[in-house]
Amino acid sequence: MKTAKLLPILLILLPVILGSVTRTVKQDGTGDYLLIQAALDACLSGDTVLVYPGRYYENLVIGTSNITLRSLEATTGNPVYIDSTVVDGNNEYRCMRIAPNVQGVSVRGFALTNGFSTGGGGGIAVSVNSSCMLVNLKIFNNACLLGGGINIGAATVQLSGVEIYSNYSISHGGGVYAAAGGGYVNTITFDPVNRCSIYNNRAGVGQDIYIQNAVSDLNVYLDTFSVAEPSSYYAIYRPDGLDEYQIHFDILNAHHQEIDSDLYVSPEGDDTNDGRSAGSPLRSIHEAIYRIASNPAHNRSVVLAAGSYSRAANGQSFPIALKTHTVVQGSGMDNTLVIGDPHPLIPTGAGYSDVVFKTHSEPEVMISDLAITTINSMNSCAIKGMLKGSLNLSSVRIHDINPDHNSAIWVWLTNESDSNWDNVLVENIVTPDQGLVFVGGSMSGTISNSVFRNGLSTFNSASVGNTALVSITGDRYLRFENCVFSDLTMTDDDSNAIAISGVQFPQQSNDFSFVNCLFSNISSNDKLIYVGSTNNPNVSFHNCTFAGNSGNSHTLAVNGNVSIANSIFDNDTPYQIKISPTAQYGEYSTLNIDHSLIRDGYSGIQQAAGNIVNYSTSNLDTAPLFTGGANIHDPLYYTLSAASPCIDSGTPDISGLDLPPYDLAGNWRVWNGRIDMGCYEYGSEPWVSNVDPELPTPPEGIRVSVYPNPLQNTSRTDGVLIEFTLPKKTADTPVIGIYSIRGQKVKTIRLSESYNCHVSKNGLSNVVKQTGEFYSTIWNGKDDDNRPLASGTYLVKVEAGQMASTAKVTIIR
Repeated sequence: MKTAKLLPILLILLPVILGSVTRTVKQDGTGDYLLIQAALDACLSGDTVLVYPGRYYENLVIGTSNITLRSLEATTGNPVYIDSTVVDGNNEYRCMRIAPNVQGVSVRGFALTNGFSTGGGGGIAVSVNSSCMLVNLKIFNNACLLGGGINIGAATVQLSGVEIYSNYSISHGGGVYAAAGGGYVNTITFDPVNRCSIYNNRAGVGQDIYIQNAVSDLNVYLDTFSVAEPSSYYAIYRPDGLDEYQIHFDILNAHHQEIDSDLYVSPEGDDTNDGRSAGSPLRSIHEAIYRIASNPAHNRSVVLAAGSYSRAANGQSFPIALKTHTVVQGSGMDNTLVIGDPHPLIPTGAGYSDVVFKTHSEPEVMISDLAITTINSMNSCAIKGMLKGSLNLSSVRIHDINPDHNSAIWVWLTNESDSNWDNVLVENIVTPDQGLVFVGGSMSGTISNSVFRNGLSTFNSASVGNTALVSITGDRYLRFENCVFSDLTMTDDDSNAIAISGVQFPQQSNDFSFVNCLFSNISSNDKLIYVGSTNNPNVSFHNCTFAGNSGNSHTLAVNGNVSIANSIFDNDTPYQIKISPTAQYGEYSTLNIDHSLIRDGYSGIQQAAGNIVNYSTSNLDTAPLFTGGANIHDPLYYTLSAASPCIDSGTPDISGLDLPPYDLAGNWRVWNGRIDMGCYEYGSEPWVSNVDPELPTPPEGIRVSVYPNPLQNTSRTDGVLIEFTLPKKTADTPVIGIYSIRGQKVKTIRLSESYNCHVSKNGLSNVVKQTGEFYSTIWNGKDDDNRPLASGTYLVKVEAGQMASTAKVTIIR
């Protein structure tokens, strides 16, 4: 009986009685094992695996507590053994993983490289509720989704003399990623004497470090970091909950000095160039952003030459991490195309989101004058991120991508900085979940001259609704000016195609305004558009057109203090407008509607008890008589015909409507002495700003006009016919200059001095004819380099001697 009772005790004490075992690994066969993993599998608690030099193509898993894995560096103190004892993941899986609940592991004196994981930790993954000491390691050229070098998942890790560099994370933390959860926390310690180095890593966000769910401050003692003063571009530290814990750096050396100037990138560039001029461009967009300095006093630009940028064509890496106060500036949305394509090692359908541009915690990011699309992706996103500030977009086209649980633009804004979008085109999006645009948190600012079209949501559920194809949460004020929302289709029977909602219970009422906007060909099995919030917002629709939309409920649902003026509602829905209270918050809505055309008149407004509707006798209930045509998807289909009752039927006093001076087509907003209903002004001419680059026009100066205006789909037409008249003979040859709306000259047309040429029919732009004092020429919509200009408004300036005149033309691609 005594022997039986002592047996379990003897089994427990046996390793101590026999002593720990050192198991040697040698590739020449003279050790105990040929493979490191075989030695690890044989270990008991307290054992040591001693690895001799060699390159071991293995993907190690440490599953036993209290063991030591080391190279000869640990026994000799000679660092040469770090470089000569290599664990090579062979891009098949991560180099090393410490399994869950494994305690007291020590790893020392190795180089870990070529690890890859679709999860966390390309070099090393430290699993939940485990603990380890990592000493004198080099971790480089590894890749994964989270934590290219090291991924720490709710574990205790001591780092001493570890060098983490040139790793890549598709999402977060190029060098180190740490996250906690499930009741466990991370405890990370950096040795202040035998210091680590973390530098030159790349990621979607947090180039070197990304730590979330932090429960205390973290002191990071480093010999070398990428920069001397890390910003959120390099290191992100997110506390758990509302606590404001901090990461404190003590850095002795910086790996590189950021460049405080514009940098240039070309599809034919080379990352060994300095990038400081167009003649010495870099190749990688990500690399250029990494090198450039953020200068709050003077925004710097990463200037992209015309051409296509992709992983396959010129080795781009995605996501491209955006940096604050840095403009990613292309050469025009028709000339510069960024094509996001998946990482070649990510299997199709793995659930990974292919993001083209990504950002996190940056105060301000900016993209302009380029197009974004993706290929070979089942779940893609053009721009994604959480910003502590603003997202500013100018002349950006996003098209033909397939978001799954994302939108083409998916951002969360957490600050009251204003975001401004101008000339943004988002189109041709099919998604089972979200859509074209999702902005969460709170957005304030202006969206102008933008188009959101050709979107399809295939989501369908009998029990829940889906995110709208265009979903924006606004705060303070949000203004939409000269925008088009068209051809948006919701399959679900309980989802809006467009939802502009407000932050719940802000300190002030939200203010949402729409001017000169077109909502057309939007369809759903139920409702279509919602604008409002739960704090009695101020909402206005001035000179907007809602037409050609169809659904089983209403076109527009709105609540708050609502003003509708000079607008047209002509839709195939039971109700044109639904005015809703938020009675559960003790709030009711007031709708003031005047000088507008409403199909079915007053009965076209669905009301709820407690609301107030002030319906003016100035409103019309008749057909708007649009110009129409063969293509109902053409925005100009909804211009007014000569017989339209909406002409000169707007409010006599427009001083309080806050309208721009031009309509949706870029023509004068008020023409013939009275404003029209809807987003287009009948018979108007192109609007010319008083800040446009033009010389004073004499009383009898040059008279210039352009047709067609706007110019659509220039690849299928001869171009723009430019006609002008000189009031008198002049020895000076007329010259036509084409300028961007900002005054940048993009094209010079020098006319023949003989004035005897005929008008071209092949799209050329340097021929002219004369009939008396009348001249005309055709411009093909291209710049001086024969590249098609992007969609937008341009100035046509004719000069002859001291005479000059300017007209406007809008290009719609």
